[in-house]
Amino acid sequence: MPVYQGEIVSLLKGTSIVGYIAVSDMTRASDLIRSRTFDAFFPLIVTAIIYFLMAWLIGLLLQSLVQRKRMKATVAAAALVLAGLVCYVPNLGGSETVTVSDGSPSEIPAVFKALKGKRVGVIVGSIQDIAVTSMAPDADIQRMTSQADLLAALDNGKLDAAGSESLTLNFCREVADRVDSVGTGLPPIPVAACFRKDNTALQQDFNRFLADIRRDGTYQKIYNQWQQAEDPSALAAPQQRGTGRTLRVATYPAMPPFNFISSGKQSGLEPALLTEWANRRNWQLEYLVMDFAAQIPAVQTGKADMAMGAISATEERQKQVLFSDGYVDSRIVLITKKGNVGILTNPIQSPDTDDDGNTWLWVVALLVIIGGGAWLFILRKYNICAKSQTSDLQPQTSDLLRIEHLQKSYGSFNVLRDINVDIHRGEVISIIGPSGTGKSTFLRCLNLLEQPTGGSIVVDGEDILVKGYPVNRLRQKMGMVFQSFNLFEHKTVLENVIFAPCQLRHVPEEEARKEGLALLRKVGLAEKADVYPSTLSGGQKQRVAIARALAMKPDVILFDEPTSALDPTMVGEVLSVIRQLAKEGMTMLIVTHEMKFARDVSTRIFFMYDGYIHEDGTPQQIFESPVHSATKSFIQRIRKEVFEIGGPDFDFLGMHSTIAAFCHKYNISDKLATAERLCEKMLDDVMAPYRPVTVRITHSEQSAVTALDFMVEQMTATPLTDAHRAELSALCQQVIEEPTKRGFRLKLII
Repeated sequence: MPVYQGEIVSLLKGTSIVGYIAVSDMTRASDLIRSRTFDAFFPLIVTAIIYFLMAWLIGLLLQSLVQRKRMKATVAAAALVLAGLVCYVPNLGGSETVTVSDGSPSEIPAVFKALKGKRVGVIVGSIQDIAVTSMAPDADIQRMTSQADLLAALDNGKLDAAGSESLTLNFCREVADRVDSVGTGLPPIPVAACFRKDNTALQQDFNRFLADIRRDGTYQKIYNQWQQAEDPSALAAPQQRGTGRTLRVATYPAMPPFNFISSGKQSGLEPALLTEWANRRNWQLEYLVMDFAAQIPAVQTGKADMAMGAISATEERQKQVLFSDGYVDSRIVLITKKGNVGILTNPIQSPDTDDDGNTWLWVVALLVIIGGGAWLFILRKYNICAKSQTSDLQPQTSDLLRIEHLQKSYGSFNVLRDINVDIHRGEVISIIGPSGTGKSTFLRCLNLLEQPTGGSIVVDGEDILVKGYPVNRLRQKMGMVFQSFNLFEHKTVLENVIFAPCQLRHVPEEEARKEGLALLRKVGLAEKADVYPSTLSGGQKQRVAIARALAMKPDVILFDEPTSALDPTMVGEVLSVIRQLAKEGMTMLIVTHEMKFARDVSTRIFFMYDGYIHEDGTPQQIFESPVHSATKSFIQRIRKEVFEIGGPDFDFLGMHSTIAAFCHKYNISDKLATAERLCEKMLDDVMAPYRPVTVRITHSEQSAVTALDFMVEQMTATPLTDAHRAELSALCQQVIEEPTKRGFRLKLII
């Protein structure tokens, strides 16, 4: 369950679970609000508080599940989370206040009255959001973050209507062709260029330019060219001819044909107007492309001389920057799905009600949570009772696990095809085989960390795959040690060990601490009881994980490649603990690539290949007389390291380090000292005059024989004579006599 807690928190941080829970969505919404209000602090702090509350409430829910408290605690936490969502989502984004009317019925246009009870979509923080919120307080307002989401909701029937702008309909054919629009009767809002408060000279010059092009017809010509273009990208981008001063313009090129980038150049109505102005003044333009919300701050800080990117001149913005005269007027309109305009022009009046729709949502949600929680509680209690009665009637048997026709698939990919095997008490089973053959998946299916897609797993006479089987009861019987330890970094070593017994078995803390210290002594870490995992080595962390698994007093422990994440020098200390458990009769299933360890410690070995258990037998049978060809090729693998020594400057220290790692990796550390002594004698005493020399160390996992081969090539410049051969052979014989008794095969190849 603690692992699932981390997964849920990651899911909460990275995806949209409900509305605006995700961090990315909430921060985007707050950025939109800030772009409208220019309040840098309040939207961000509110967003942070909301997210903290959501994460905290969900954390309470998960904690109540982990601690197995009464269902009412779970229901209460879930209700709080849902209540927060219901309160938050419909009200996000209303921090900017713009007075559209005084709110009296006589001031509200009829089209807004038709929105009562309707589902109306708006872009969060936009001027349409402000207008609809002010003029239609009885509407069910759905706030979204993009035009694409809003159109999709209209098309799918999730919205009855939406707020938009005439600017969007005039310059976005894709939008205009998919919707019907109705005017709201509200005054137009000019779209204008903006300048820093103290830059009145540039603002006035731009206003004179707008007046000039309206008088001589240039404005209408430019407007018609871009407004009537069927394919704006086919039109030539405006060409600059000025050579004088450079004018830096902040722009937001994301609304063709109003303002967009074509073939790497700024195009559209706004760039055409700017280019005409700059050419008449003999200026040059430098475009600073940025997000919509960054344009006005860029002007305020002096990064840009002006901004021109679909910026509406609202009262709030006029307090921050200077605006030019409007070059386009944008009116607030309401849009509906094509053919549905009648719901706005001929509305069916619904009876007045004092009930808030959110209240009904609260009631329904709470009823669902309470009813579902009660049903799960009763079902769980019934199943536990039924299972406990059944288990009392089951005779004890030596079969701890019985797996029949076990299968696991991911879509069309079959990981486990047909596993049939019985596991008896006290057995130590090593599972070997090539990577990707389903070994780890097999263990995870036994512990229900992965849900099998077929077959049965019978534990103490109970099929754990039947619906309603209590998984927590299974995991008290079956411990698991993972590759990556999964220790709680904020708890000490002893707290990690006693956490599960205290929480699940309700062992008194004092008793749990005594048992935990005894387990830490067993794995050799009693002196580390009060330190935190961050101070431990990888091998020590894995030994703590083993002690934690033993603390639940399981019937069987599953080891999923317990040494794969360790440095070779730390492998031995973990394997020694597992050997000790095997001597004590603990039932264990171990996925491992340590062949010598598997051969020494196991009572049975499973060889897995292509989703099946191809061979099941004793270590002697599997390693000395395997039947299946895949088993033979896997067992007979030869491990090797090769060194090419060309002269006295060769990195001999690096060579010794590599040989040491080789011996640790393949569990032949007892041969390390001999290997190093042999190399030193051969290379310093025998073969020093001969270069190049190739040294090869090999280890056979089947025969457990380690070999050192020294190869001297015939060189045309200084060929080896018979005398050289005799000398080398005599010297080698002196070196070879003693080491051959220690499990080494040493060979000189000329």
